[in-house]
Amino acid sequence: MQRFIDDFVSREQRFSLGRDTRTGGLYLSTPVSGRRLAAEYEAYFTIDAGEYARFRADPALADGFVEDCRMGRQAARLISPG
Repeated sequence: MQRFIDDFVSREQRFSLGRDTRTGGLYLSTPVSGRRLAAEYEAYFTIDAGEYARFRADPALADGFVEDCRMGRQAARLISPG
């Protein structure tokens, strides 16, 4: 079974919202660049129900959070792929 199920995608802001089937928690995913990697990869960050509702209702509200994720400032919320 697939672990991450997207149920909202913002192509303009380059993020997705969905549910982690392993934990039942909510997430925001966005492409990030590794420090030593030239390529981008998809990273998943935990969010709460309020953030999910706000970001889904108005994707522009996620801009600051998405930028923080891409810059490594939300590392504590990063979901381990394992």
